[in-house]
Amino acid sequence: MEEKTTFKGISAYPGTVYGKVFRWKQFKRKREDRTDLSPDEIKEEVELLKKGLLKTEEDLSELVQKSKTNRELSEILESQIVFLNDPLFRARVFERIAQNNESAGLALETAVSSLYDEFQSIPDEFFRERADHILDIGKRIESNLYPDKAADQTKIPDDVILIAKEITPSEMIQLGKCRLRGIATDFGGKTGHTAIIARNYGIPTIVGLKNITSHVEDDDYILLDATKGILNRSPGIDEIKLAGIRSEIHKVQPVREISDGPKIIKTKDGKKFSLRANIDSEEEVDLAFEQGADGIGLVRTEILFIRYVEFKPTEEEQFAVYKRILLKMVGRPVTFRVWDIGADKMENGYEEANPFLGNRGIRYLLRHPHFFKEQLRALLRASEFGTMRIMLPMITTLSEILQTKILVAECLEELKTSGLVITKKIPIGIMVETPACALNLPFLGNHVDFYSVGTNDLLQYLLAVERNNHLVGDLYNPWQVVFLLLLKNIADVANSQKKPISICGEIGSDPMFTAVLIGLGFRDLSSALPLMREVGEKVQEISSWKAKLLAEQVIGLAGEEKFEEIEALVLETKG
Repeated sequence: MEEKTTFKGISAYPGTVYGKVFRWKQFKRKREDRTDLSPDEIKEEVELLKKGLLKTEEDLSELVQKSKTNRELSEILESQIVFLNDPLFRARVFERIAQNNESAGLALETAVSSLYDEFQSIPDEFFRERADHILDIGKRIESNLYPDKAADQTKIPDDVILIAKEITPSEMIQLGKCRLRGIATDFGGKTGHTAIIARNYGIPTIVGLKNITSHVEDDDYILLDATKGILNRSPGIDEIKLAGIRSEIHKVQPVREISDGPKIIKTKDGKKFSLRANIDSEEEVDLAFEQGADGIGLVRTEILFIRYVEFKPTEEEQFAVYKRILLKMVGRPVTFRVWDIGADKMENGYEEANPFLGNRGIRYLLRHPHFFKEQLRALLRASEFGTMRIMLPMITTLSEILQTKILVAECLEELKTSGLVITKKIPIGIMVETPACALNLPFLGNHVDFYSVGTNDLLQYLLAVERNNHLVGDLYNPWQVVFLLLLKNIADVANSQKKPISICGEIGSDPMFTAVLIGLGFRDLSSALPLMREVGEKVQEISSWKAKLLAEQVIGLAGEEKFEEIEALVLETKG
């Protein structure tokens, strides 16, 4: 049987890279494990543990201060301090020393291992993915019980793809200082800390590959397609050529200098272009503003379900978050997508044979109007504090838009009755992410204020290819001619209606597509933060007339399925 070469995991941060493997080997500290301590030795071990706990808290507090500029990272570390001081956690370790006559290191390892297993057995994925907190804290304490400078001086070469079973939050923060091409791990999930921090550093990362560490060796060359979540041990020469061209060492760097307002971006022949940011957390708003984004093109409001994991966020909690986001953007437009629940985004509470074709997005919300209206009221109330736009996901029919508008009118009336009159007209737009919606735009245009193309879902529905299914991953190809023609049609209809039209899906963040999208008629992209700089540079490198010519050539090649020639043409086109 041919040895497995392709491994499917979870994309934590997109990007395609080809490079050399470096396997992360976690250091095992030397210690003497004992279970026969005398009373005096027990006292000594207890004191040793107390000192280790105190030093660990001091180390974490210092890291929190150093990470203050990145709220998401500092919150991870602050939560570790809370756990470190948890009386139940401490009691477990001290009891093992006193009752089992165990040395501090053995008692710590046993208690940490037991807690880790308990977290891993919790049905809720959010808590399972945070089990790495426990491992991380255990390693930190052990390093302060048995200091060994060699353990903290593991050198990682530049320009490698790091492979590991798992990476704890503090290790991940340390790795952020390295010049890595990519990261791949056996364990982890999309909302775990490896994924969160990888996104902060802009490093292409796949987690949850299950057993990749046992299938690669140091200095192997592999292809990491973190956009599709696929790692290939034996890529073909054409894949290597393409990935080699696109593989840059990813380091976080500001998109632009901090500015008092959004930077005006223009094509080479002076056509104005809008570049906005997609955000996955409230903390990213500050960075989007500082980097001069024209606004927020997509706020994934589902982020609140991560923050309030034990219960759904109340109207007041939602209002507070939406208000803060608007105030931070100081008048720049912010597009809030209402809850996109179902399929691969959020659980909707149902078992469905095919959730991608099921009760998701606007369908779920209209079937739960009280839940939907809580969010709408929170959004309407917050709208007074900035420039808000509301966007509806998974639209397929006009009735979905009209029903939503009825709910909005009801919410406005309810707020007015309670003494709050909303004075602003809030634009309501739709995600164009189904073929039904895309082809229905001529009839929907009179009822919406703007469009935003969700290319990820639009492509999968158009090609009948589930984008997370690696068995047909080769068919999920945005260079397919039908997809390009549909994008052109969407832009043509929107422009003829004089409706704002943007792209907020993955290809909006891919510099390879920027010039082609301009040529297809788009003048507004919403990009992932770490990729905004590259996308902005691509806009300024090309003239709109040249981009239009490029798009026509690409469509011609796509009709013949000459995908490699398309990539080469896009890469060589300048000016």
